[in-house]
Amino acid sequence: MALLLDTIETPCLRQLYVYWDSRREGREFPARRDLDPLEFRFALGHVVLIDVLRDPQRFRFRLHGSELSLRAGYDMTGKLVDDLPNPANRAILLKRCRSLVETRRPTRVLDRRSLGKRLYGYEAVWLPLAGDGHAIDMLMGGIVYRDSRAAGPLDWQPDSAA
Repeated sequence: MALLLDTIETPCLRQLYVYWDSRREGREFPARRDLDPLEFRFALGHVVLIDVLRDPQRFRFRLHGSELSLRAGYDMTGKLVDDLPNPANRAILLKRCRSLVETRRPTRVLDRRSLGKRLYGYEAVWLPLAGDGHAIDMLMGGIVYRDSRAAGPLDWQPDSAA
């Protein structure tokens, strides 16, 4: 997984990945209870936690970070990903969540997202969590928009496969 770290450009997302990796403690994935928000407050407003629900598989926002809610113009905390108002963004996030559960691999994304009438570039890292260290029951995403102060001065191009 060290190769993934090398691809992450945004400093607070690199730090979030390192934190997540350190909390695994020899397991495939850390559990939500292994994470202390005070230890990753450098990224907190940029974090989403998504519960993985089963039978049928669905995804629910446990946390929609304050910076992300402000940017989107709405707070998804407590709501299903199926309730995202923008159909294109909803389809992308559902695909990403399903892929994370299926592939069982942390992922880095560099892309653009339409919010309102504007297109925003962003970098994201997606990190699986598992209460028992194996069965993925939550997804943690760190998302930083390129025009945010947290992004730093970076040059970038979106991934073609995002």
